[in-house]
Amino acid sequence: MSTVLVTGATAGIGREFARQYAESGHDVVLVARDEERLAEVAHEIESRYAVRAEVLPADLVDR
Repeated sequence: MSTVLVTGATAGIGREFARQYAESGHDVVLVARDEERLAEVAHEIESRYAVRAEVLPADLVDR
């Protein structure tokens, strides 16, 4: 299966996209600002869907 990069993965639509892709068997790379919340989401996804979830803490806002 492929790997999917999901931005905004700690809440809302980004988190739901991550879950949906993981449920379909895709590994995910989770991107968001809050590293602690990313780790929680990654743990949840790996435990529930038996896929790989990597975290990439980053702020993608162009200021």
